[in-house]
Amino acid sequence: MKKLWRLIYSRTFIVLLLIMVTVGAILWTVTSATVLAPALLSVLQIFSIVVAISVINRPMNASFKLTWIIFIIGIPIFGALFYFILQSNIETKRYRKTFKQQSLLLRQYGQTSPKVLHALAEQDQDQLKLAHYMNQYVGYALHSNTDATYFPSGEAKFEALLSELRKAETYIFMEYFIVDFGYMWDSILEILKEKAAQGVEVRFMYDGTNSLTLLPYNYYKTLRKYGIKAKVFSQIIPALSTVQNNRDHRKIAVIDGKVAFTGGVNIADEYINRKERFGHWKDAAIMIKGEAVANFTLMFLQMWNFNEKTPNNDLNYLKDHHEKEKSVIDSEGFFLPYGESPFDGDEVAKRVCLDMIQSATNYIYIMTPYLVLDDEMLDNLTYAAKRGVTVRLLLPHIYDKQSAYLAARTDFPMYLEAGIEIYEYTPGFVHSKVVLVDDKKATVGTVNMDFRSFYLNFECGLYIYKHRQVLADIHQDFEDAFAQSERITLIDFARTYPWYKRFAGALMKIIAPLL
Repeated sequence: MKKLWRLIYSRTFIVLLLIMVTVGAILWTVTSATVLAPALLSVLQIFSIVVAISVINRPMNASFKLTWIIFIIGIPIFGALFYFILQSNIETKRYRKTFKQQSLLLRQYGQTSPKVLHALAEQDQDQLKLAHYMNQYVGYALHSNTDATYFPSGEAKFEALLSELRKAETYIFMEYFIVDFGYMWDSILEILKEKAAQGVEVRFMYDGTNSLTLLPYNYYKTLRKYGIKAKVFSQIIPALSTVQNNRDHRKIAVIDGKVAFTGGVNIADEYINRKERFGHWKDAAIMIKGEAVANFTLMFLQMWNFNEKTPNNDLNYLKDHHEKEKSVIDSEGFFLPYGESPFDGDEVAKRVCLDMIQSATNYIYIMTPYLVLDDEMLDNLTYAAKRGVTVRLLLPHIYDKQSAYLAARTDFPMYLEAGIEIYEYTPGFVHSKVVLVDDKKATVGTVNMDFRSFYLNFECGLYIYKHRQVLADIHQDFEDAFAQSERITLIDFARTYPWYKRFAGALMKIIAPLL
């Protein structure tokens, strides 16, 4: 009973209740108006047709169009009305405009050195195409003179992060999707408080969804009392807005402009297996040192100033990187840290994955917790297998969300019939977001293989080309994980996935683009 009352008085319940009240009020108003003025019904029906035509002609992914059309047709009048309200939201338009201005301002600091481009051209002309796209149209520079360390677990990344945080002398920038109380956060916070007291500039930003279930609503104010500059990205409020569906899913730590971390590891005890939720938690992360850190600094500042003008002193952090880049690091290969934004319409993370899949000649290994692909990604992945490339997918055996399990398994027959090998990590849950191709290139970051990461969230990743040690470490991580996993066959699928689950999965795929 106490749990029920806590739920009722929780911020999550109140926010959801107010949103439901808002939706109910709109439905009641429209229904009442059409009863009192029957002619209005005809007007709204025409309006629905116009909205449906508008959706069809909008430059958006076909899966989103299909979902919205089903919604508009399935819920006559109201479906079109909700689409119009969400797409016309003033807050959404303001955020898009501000973010675009931020991106254009910061893009001047994301230009690739001609020397780096020349060095890449000598090794692989085809790789220049991706570098050109990133440099000219997105604003992320390709770098050499960088070294990297791959972590096959959250525990390994956590220890390295603590070590680097303790070395901070000038600044610490941290941006995380999930922050929860526990050993991991206590350990990090202790260092952040200590560094802030020493005069190190400490900035910490977390996503607004934490305020619903994990952190107090004004927890950022508590952090500020410790001398930490803290912000919340897009607090959840009881209002109809598509912006609230665009979450900051990035995990970034930058120390002194010299070291950067990214990967799947958030700040909560399950990520380092001090708390068990879904069996053993398999995650991955990467640390870089050198020139490529500049891109992560740029990404952090982009999000930190998401809804405001970037101050000139923030731009100095990007200018300072030019001085740091004079130091030479004994390294090989090329690195391209990149960000994904739902506001630029460029689908950067998806393009990186497609470029890797389409260029594969030997094998494609993918680790992801969620597998809900649009037709283009699905077609490219199955075609790669059909043309003789070994394609292996590593997925969780224990899922954190039933909806993710149902949606992912719905497409298993298509993957298996094309010759794709599917493995489920039997010890528990895979949260790693890693793609490895031909021992030549890889990407490690926050990007899941689903609609939310490719289209709705702010994400980040690190593209790695021809760094032998890191690629070898990633390859070994895959092999170790495959050895602990069960390979799924069509017979297994038919035996363990009855018709009602297939039906539920098909429904989940329809609404997946909006979730």
